[in-house]
Amino acid sequence: MSKVLVLGGGFAGVEAAIYLRKQEIEVTLVSDRDYFYIYPTSIWIPTGEVTKEDVSVPLDKLAMKHGFQLILNFRT
Repeated sequence: MSKVLVLGGGFAGVEAAIYLRKQEIEVTLVSDRDYFYIYPTSIWIPTGEVTKEDVSVPLDKLAMKHGFQLILNFRT
């Protein structure tokens, strides 16, 4: 089986990981944060209509659902 390392847990990185898993490729995603942030909907945070938690999805849940490995690399 082919293996791919995806760097970055943003929109492109998560989409790439999901797409590659659908192609039956083993994928490891490395991210510096433990959540996927949905930027287009974040415009509603200042108005109080949504919170940061409302527009964030835990990466571990996405990894489990789509079958890719997740490595969290927090900066210090």
